[in-house]
This record gives sequence, structure tokens and C-alpha cells, in this order.
Amino acid sequence: MGPRSLSQAGGGGTVTRHPSVVAGLVLDRAPVGMALIDANDRLVWVNTALTVLACPTGGELIGRNLNELFRPFVNLLGERGSYHTLSPGEEWQQAWLLVDDSANARLGLMSCVSFDRDAGEADSPAEPLMWLVTFIDLNADAESVLERRHADIGSVASAWIFEDRLSHAFERADRLGQRLGVMLVELHGISRLMVEHGAEVASRVSRRAGRRLVNTLRREDSVVQLDRERWGILLEHPMSPETLQVIADRCLEALEPPFTLSGYSPALIEPRIGIALCPEDGEEAGELLAHAEKALEEAPLGSFAFYDGSLQQLMEIQQCFRQELQEALMFPDQQLYLVFQPQFDLSSRHCCGLEALVRWRHPRRGDIAPEEFLGLAAEMQLIDRLDRWVLKEVMAQRRRWREAGLVLGDWDVAVNIHPCLLDQVSFDGRALDLYLRQLCSADSGGDERLDWLSLEVDGTGLFEVGYRQSHLLRRLVALGIRLGVDRLGQSPVDLFGMASLPVSLGKLGPDTLRALAEPSSSARQSVAALIRCFETLEFTAVAVGVETASQLETVRALGLMRAQGHLLGAPLEAHALLAWVAAGARPAAPL
Repeated sequence: MGPRSLSQAGGGGTVTRHPSVVAGLVLDRAPVGMALIDANDRLVWVNTALTVLACPTGGELIGRNLNELFRPFVNLLGERGSYHTLSPGEEWQQAWLLVDDSANARLGLMSCVSFDRDAGEADSPAEPLMWLVTFIDLNADAESVLERRHADIGSVASAWIFEDRLSHAFERADRLGQRLGVMLVELHGISRLMVEHGAEVASRVSRRAGRRLVNTLRREDSVVQLDRERWGILLEHPMSPETLQVIADRCLEALEPPFTLSGYSPALIEPRIGIALCPEDGEEAGELLAHAEKALEEAPLGSFAFYDGSLQQLMEIQQCFRQELQEALMFPDQQLYLVFQPQFDLSSRHCCGLEALVRWRHPRRGDIAPEEFLGLAAEMQLIDRLDRWVLKEVMAQRRRWREAGLVLGDWDVAVNIHPCLLDQVSFDGRALDLYLRQLCSADSGGDERLDWLSLEVDGTGLFEVGYRQSHLLRRLVALGIRLGVDRLGQSPVDLFGMASLPVSLGKLGPDTLRALAEPSSSARQSVAALIRCFETLEFTAVAVGVETASQLETVRALGLMRAQGHLLGAPLEAHALLAWVAAGARPAAPL
């Protein structure tokens, strides 16, 4: 049998610290359970209140492990097949108390504070021998607790927890120079459920809504139930207005389906979300929460609102742009087109190939620069659709040139692709080599080698994906395709990786060429060393973005033999390219 009193369990010591702020607010309103745990997280003493809460039909708690009795609040809601435990700590945290004779856990506040054997002894151990656990039940069903006061308890305690977490997040954001966002989610319709079906049904729907929210968010995000109708969400780095908008949309989508409860008709709620962003909308926790509340008041049902009206308008414009891009990618032949930029051999001074580049001709805004939509297409996970269309159009255009007997049909063509295309199931289960073989067979009526095609991938992405998909890369090379590393000099170069992968081409990007024009010679020496490595590995190096005569001279001095850029030839549509070739295919600047 365990100790009968707290003083017996603690060896006559005293509690040296206790977070009494929250306890003072709710102690008189809810049952309070207390226990002592030893250094191995085993319960050595439990008071009557905690025993009644955890074992209402009788049972023994002494000797159990802390994590057999309590589970983390957020992780239990968002259970994803992994097991999470609670660690003793003085900060109040929401937790579930498991009940022996029921599948229903009890939601409450839990705190663990050190319980020293003798705080006055000089040789007192650094680690406490015991911890005092305090549990405050926030879902008490005792008749003495009125329903109205029960709601107040959860609101006061949960709001305190949320503000406490927000304060710590502010400290981290300020120290690291990062943003953070706050969302307040209101479940419109919970009050109606309470009137029509009672508090238990309303609470069950609210808890299920919480599960949907947690399963929608990242594991590192904080989700706290503030009361029956409202949830608070804290989102930390990486964070931006665009990210907040995407997360808000996902939360609204998750809460849209009806909630089905056995014995009741499906319950439909209408959520709305208020959003505030630090530091734009506030640099203190209280200020940011107040502004999120204000945004919540402005948000229409089934939607969200930012506190900053101008930011809201910007998000609406960006959302419209995203929808227009999605429509353009659904029907690429209507708005997208290709241009081809010549590449020149600096020794022969002749055109030695083309790079195919995609352009977007918006029906109202005209031509849109690639940097405005390529990154967004990748973010929207539509870049594989775009790159697939580019490859299809390149092969179709080259077939037309060959059928017309044009010299263009014999030139090499390079295409820049996103690393995701190297995923084996990127094309509806079709690996990239299979997709290209099918395109080639459809165009030629038979099996044709693709030794005229170069596929260029950003270096970081190629090295991340290439090791996993090395078999695919070798199958592509077996088709005659050359693989290249794009934008060299703008990310770390893995020379061992380049040597182990079937890569034969490297491109120095425009930013690297601009750096070469600076007075410092370090950039030029680094690039010169890289080119020597290329020569050893038998790589072909191409300078991209040659815009000035001085850059061209620098490229020559470094020993590069291939170059492209507006100085030599601007990107041209197919019909303009035909006219340029008919005129002699000469570079715009003398070589």
C-alpha cells in the first residue's frame, strides 16, 4: 500500500514552486486531482479526487506510469499512428485523463512541479526526486457544476494556455527574426445544437471539429480549444500571408462536411476564421489576439478574413491569379506557348542548339514573365502538368520541322524540368522514360532515339531525387537523352554526386555571370576551378544569360565554349525562328 498522505510520500519536504495563477482561477469551480510521481514517472501517491476521476468504479492508481494515465491533448486529437508522451513540466498544458471503465477520456489542465525532499540541504540533488502533479477537470459533469459555469471554466483556462503558448512563440520569433500567425476559428451552429440536442451533443461535434483541424495542420502547429464554439491555432515558421491563406482554405474545407452522430440527424456547422500575422498586425501577444478577434468579426460565414484589409485585398488578387493559372494549365494550348533561344558554339560561331522556354499569354494582362508563375505552379503542385505539356510540344514542333525538311529538325533542344518529374509515378503511374517513349512513338510512328534532347534539372533537386531514382536516370540516358545540372554556382555543387550520376551537361546561371563581372576575383577563380572539374569529368559547360560584351569576354577567358543570352540571340517563337534561320542564323552580336 502506498503512502496515505502527501507529506509521507514526499519524505516530509515542502512544495517549493507552483503555477498558481490558473489554479486560482478554476480551483473553486472544478474537481482538482493531485498525485506524486517519482523519478521514473511512477505514481507513489494519489488523492481522492484524482482516484474518483480516473477510477469511478474503483481501482488502484499507485504504481502506474504517468503516461498510462495522461495523454497529450493535441496529439490525441490528431492521432496519426504514433505514440506521444507527456513530460513533467511546470507549464500548464491541456491533457486527457484516461478513465478505466469508459472509452471517454476527460479533458483537463495538468501541471507537474518539483517536490524536493529537503530544499534547505546544501547537498540537495540537482534533479528533483519527485514531482507534484495537479489535474483540473474541465469537463466535469457533477450536478453541482452549472452548465454556464462549466463553459466559463474551459474558456478561462484554455485562453490562458493559448496566450502562454503565444507569448513563448513571440520570444522565438523575435529571437530568430521570423513571422508567426494566429487563427481564431469560430464554429457557427454549435449554440443551436446545444439548444436543440443538449450540451453533450454540442461538445461531441466541437471535439470532432477539433480532430479535423488537427489532422489538417502540421504536427508542429498548436491547436487549443478556447470554448465550445472557438478554437485557437498558432502557426510558426515558415509563415507568410500566402501560407496562412492556404491553411485557412484547408481548415474551411475540413469543417465543411456534416458531422454524423449516432441517433441524431447530421449536424452542419458554418465556420469562419479570423487571421492576424506577426509582426505586421502586432508585436505583442495580447495585441495580436485582439486583432485576430477583430478579423473574426469581419469574416463572413464559410470564409476567412485578415486583420489588415489591404492584405486581404492582396490575398484576393493572388487567389484570383492562382485560379487563372490553374485554368491556363488545364487547357495549356489556349494560353501557353513556347519560345526557343539559340545557343552558340564560340569556336565555330554557329548556332549549336536551342533551349525551349514556356511563356504565358494572359487573355487580359498580356505576356506574364515566367518568374511570376513557374514558382506558383510548383507550389500548387501543377508543375508536372506544365512540364509534361512543354515536352509534348517540343517533340511535336521538332517533328513538324523534320517533316518540312528544315535544318531546325536536326538541332539539339534543351528543356528545363522540375525535379518532381523524376518521380517514378509523376505521370499517372508512367515513369518519365515511358512517357517520352510513348510520345516519340506517336510522333515518329516507330522507335526513335532521343539523342537530340537534353533535360536540365536544378542542381539541388537533381541531387536530392537523383540518388533515389538513379535507375530512371540511366534509363533516360539509354534513350539517348543528355542530363544536365541547371543554375550551377547558385547552390552547393556536389562533384562526387555529379560523377556518380549519368550527368553530362552543366549550366552556369545568369546570377553567376553577373558575379563574375564584380571586381573581386574570388568568384572568377571559383568558376574557373569548377570548369576545370567539368573538363575532367568530360562535362559540357554552357554559360546562360550573357547580356553584355564584358560578360562574353569573361566567358571566353574562362574557356567556356557554349553560351546563350540576349546579347547573342533573344528567345523567338517558332515562326520568328524560321525567319531568323532563313536569314542566316547569325548571332545578334559579333563573336
